[in-house]
Amino acid sequence: MSETFSLKRWLTTTNHKDVGILYLVTSFYFLFFAGFLAMNFRVQLFSPNQSIFTASAYNQAVTTHGLMMILWVLSPMGFAFANYVVPIQIGARDMAFPRLNALSYWLYLFSGLLLVSSFFLPGGGADVGWTAYAPLNTTKYTPQVGMTVAAMALITLVASITMSTINFITTIARERAQGMTWSKMPLFTWGILYTVIMMLFAFPPLGAGLLLLLSDRILGTMFFTSNAGGDLLWENFFWFFGHPEVYILLAPALGILFEIVPAFSKRPIYGRKFILGAFALASVISFIVWGHHMFATTETALVKEIFSATSVAISLPFEIVTIYLIVTLLKGSIRLSTPMLFALGAIYMFIIGGITGVFNASIALDYQFRGSYWVVGHFHFVMGGTVIFALLGALYFWFPKITGRMYNEKLGKIHFFISAIGFTMIYFPMFFLFDMPRRIFTYPATAGWDFMNHIATIGGFTFGSIQLLLLANMLLSLRRGSPAGTNPWGGWTLEWLIPSPPPAQDFEVSPKIGSEEIVFPKGVSAELEDVEESYTPWPLTIAIGTTLGLLGVAMFLPLAILGLAVVLASLVGWFRDNLRGKFAAKAEGNGMWPFEKVSHEKLGTWVFITAEMMLFSMVVSGYVYVRSNSATWPSPLLVSNILTHLQGGTIAAPGGGEMVIHNIVLGTINTLVLVTSSLSMALALNAIKKGNMKGLKIGLLATFALGAAFMVIKGYEWAGLYAEGFTLTSGLPAASYYVTVGLHGAHVIAGLIVIAFLIAKSYKNGFTESYKGVENTGLYWHMVDVIWLFLFPLFYLL
Repeated sequence: MSETFSLKRWLTTTNHKDVGILYLVTSFYFLFFAGFLAMNFRVQLFSPNQSIFTASAYNQAVTTHGLMMILWVLSPMGFAFANYVVPIQIGARDMAFPRLNALSYWLYLFSGLLLVSSFFLPGGGADVGWTAYAPLNTTKYTPQVGMTVAAMALITLVASITMSTINFITTIARERAQGMTWSKMPLFTWGILYTVIMMLFAFPPLGAGLLLLLSDRILGTMFFTSNAGGDLLWENFFWFFGHPEVYILLAPALGILFEIVPAFSKRPIYGRKFILGAFALASVISFIVWGHHMFATTETALVKEIFSATSVAISLPFEIVTIYLIVTLLKGSIRLSTPMLFALGAIYMFIIGGITGVFNASIALDYQFRGSYWVVGHFHFVMGGTVIFALLGALYFWFPKITGRMYNEKLGKIHFFISAIGFTMIYFPMFFLFDMPRRIFTYPATAGWDFMNHIATIGGFTFGSIQLLLLANMLLSLRRGSPAGTNPWGGWTLEWLIPSPPPAQDFEVSPKIGSEEIVFPKGVSAELEDVEESYTPWPLTIAIGTTLGLLGVAMFLPLAILGLAVVLASLVGWFRDNLRGKFAAKAEGNGMWPFEKVSHEKLGTWVFITAEMMLFSMVVSGYVYVRSNSATWPSPLLVSNILTHLQGGTIAAPGGGEMVIHNIVLGTINTLVLVTSSLSMALALNAIKKGNMKGLKIGLLATFALGAAFMVIKGYEWAGLYAEGFTLTSGLPAASYYVTVGLHGAHVIAGLIVIAFLIAKSYKNGFTESYKGVENTGLYWHMVDVIWLFLFPLFYLL
């Protein structure tokens, strides 16, 4: 199945290069959609008192544009190149988990389509800005279903990104070729590694916030409408994700610059070790600057000063990076081809964006600039100009490798110069509009803002329209471009040592990286026989089922049931492939320090567990936040007249007398049941390690039975609480309990599904040689138990 235009190939592929191309095409589709929206609202702002759009239509366009550009264009386009290039750069044939990689892509695509569809639903889409501040994001102010669907699109994207994170960390840590030590790893791959590590800790908080938001919008809870939670709860969730997201976007872009600048300067990057150190420092500091987005809130003066200092501090690592890039240029023999021009353009944008960003660290200036077009200008020079120009440079840089054809250099240079002029015309005038609010859809003639808006709008159409030249250049070059050869730029990394385009599995035999040379051993590996086995429909059907299910929950319940059925049927197909050994684990990579003795399945499981622990810690943090801000939180043990203690006061307390909210005896029994299931899981693993198949079956069956018993007891307990009036809508104590414990219950059910598969596999004698599935499922199951050991005292005893 190697035909370029085979629809079946593109719908079922798991090859990393195919997935990279799918990411690239899809992110360009979303780029043009978001760009079209931007050109529309630039027309609206061209002159004063425009009435082309209503306020709601304008806000929807701005919201969808912002979300799509940041989350569905910039990062995914970077990961398009990462998917294609990183495995080759480290000497691997594919990602560690190819099916998971395909599933990440399809969830990304359908999450974007969900966001696009929300724009056209009755009542319109989200119109609250890309930050979706509370309480604007609740049904009280945005009742339209489009807002709910947009939140679902975001949480689907979070799932996709989590899978990518697991895959890239495991691939880079475990799949490197022999001799590819950390110190020899290309800087683009380093940039992607830093990116996914930041993603691992940044996106679960966004997922937690979205989970609570959807609970408010669908189940009627009140996390973001109550005084105990409200806007500050959302802002903490959002900006703990939102500010690292800036560096999540920047890291791949800088990694691209570290590939292009040396190739077109004819000298290695200067200060490599210091650059890697600066990357690491920026990654850490990025998580302690979120508070500077809340200078205008009720934060104390001390907290504001701390965040002001950290916001200044994070500029230092990037100053180091910029200086070393410039030093590399100063001592190099520069060739101004199109990729290099875009790289230089990105550095120019980064310097302007960085300088203007330092002003925002000042508390006093933040009060002046906050919510103005100054911020829009700064924001776009950093996240738009730097990242987009680097990504466009990457497209020209790796186009010959991906297609085997050269692009038209003259058209490429025209594209660069007009893009640079157009982009500067859009956003530089905004620094002079520091008194113009950023969220107004029209303005009076007396404001004096019309001239700068004229320039910005003309620049917008200039920048937007010239991108059509890029498309024309790429499409024409695909058919008529001259052959590129293996290494048209004189690059030094592994992708430039194999044919253009690369063969299906990149290398016939994995290369060996020496201190002075790279060796390609002769022969053909037996693993190449697996090429035709790397196609599967299940990632696509799982994504379709998930999308149908989410739309059904938001709009039409039978559709949700259909979506659930599609997902379950797809999982059966996925597991059946496993039973048949179709995607049996390939030979282990060359795991080097500190992962020599850790399989890639186990490393992937640990990364997944880290993401899950981060998610639960944020949900629990939300619980602690609302509880500490509530003056009427009831004791979980014994409450006198519960009506006076629960927020909202809608519980029908039995006789108004004393009432126990949570049955401690029942909770203790359930805790013992779950803890015992961990013991039976450990016994199952111990049995299979000794080759005792009977012991394995007994252990797995006991674990499944105990897990199921836990859920039955939990259901019984919930039914009793509901009968007493302790419902999702009766106040934050109940909402916090049901959402947190319900999230844990969903994890128990997911574990039971996997254990059911292991039981089926054990009856087919599928564990004769490897027990990794049992071991890794056991790790997950123990995580679920440990989380409950925190939740039980939190909700039942404290």
